[in-house]
Amino acid sequence: MNDRLQHILAVHLDPRTGSPYWLERERELGFSLRDEIRCVADLARLGPFDLNALRERPVTDFMPSHVAEHAGLVFAETGGASGIPATTAYTADDFDAAFVRPFIDSVDPATTFTGGYWLWLGPGGPHVIGKAARCIAERTTGADAFSIDFDPRWYRRLQAGSIARSRYLEHVLEQAERIVRQQDIRYLFCTPVVLHALLPRLASTAIAAIRFVYLGGMPVAAAALSELARALPAAVFFSGYGNTLFGVTHELGPGRPDGDIRRYYPRSGRLHIRVVAPPSPDLSPAERLFRDVAPGARGQVVMSRLDESCLLANVMERDDAERLPPPVAGLADGIGDPQPPANHTLKIDHGIY
Repeated sequence: MNDRLQHILAVHLDPRTGSPYWLERERELGFSLRDEIRCVADLARLGPFDLNALRERPVTDFMPSHVAEHAGLVFAETGGASGIPATTAYTADDFDAAFVRPFIDSVDPATTFTGGYWLWLGPGGPHVIGKAARCIAERTTGADAFSIDFDPRWYRRLQAGSIARSRYLEHVLEQAERIVRQQDIRYLFCTPVVLHALLPRLASTAIAAIRFVYLGGMPVAAAALSELARALPAAVFFSGYGNTLFGVTHELGPGRPDGDIRRYYPRSGRLHIRVVAPPSPDLSPAERLFRDVAPGARGQVVMSRLDESCLLANVMERDDAERLPPPVAGLADGIGDPQPPANHTLKIDHGIY
């Protein structure tokens, strides 16, 4: 990973072609990042990343000039759950490494995708996950996914418990029910909430045909996952953790709806995940970046992305998680049971996307 870090720093800090944001940030910090940041542990010296920069500045400010001129860039915005959406970009290769290859490399080799099609129920438009869903479908089955566009920004603007919100969800479920009834759907990609609402509407033959469920968009409690598994006895369940800005990391092994804590380990040098001391009145965010929690303890998730298309260092996520040591040589630290801080007893009907 440290070799990759040095390469990415060289690309983004080239005086002639580097990314405008990082060239400015280096001047603000007052030291040479290429000389002083020698390993991923040194990234803490850069301080917390200000996400407002991704909300306010052009996406090209975060790309070296040769990337900004690159054909086939993939643009994406965050869901905006915590404010104005942040924007980022990927080259085609970086996008594949962030969202598609991790799925292919992590799913159980015994799982086959022969016959049938995917159904994706989730955001389209500027949201990266819908683009990833289509690529995963094409890579595994050779065909595009059937899809239902679910706009989480609009859904969140509708009052909880309101008729408008219920009607919008009904609109999504009606479309999904029709597609499953008409088409040979064997693989699903959706949130636990949408799946829970959809299952009672499906015929027993459709339920028996579903062999694989890829859950995302929100955490799911062990009891809720067990409930879904009982409802889809022929399906393998699989989940990932990540977001628009960084990509996705997956479970260490195939999905097991047995109440086991979800364990996620980055499998490439482009993504670095740490678990640092939780928010405290005694420590500033910058100070907490130097305070990794002990293995087995919970703390705040911090993510860094090392891509030519975008360098992001020390983004302090809202989630907390358990720090997991590498189970085998060659893997970095992982995280277990990531959750929004107050949601350790999250129920299945708690929000969508």
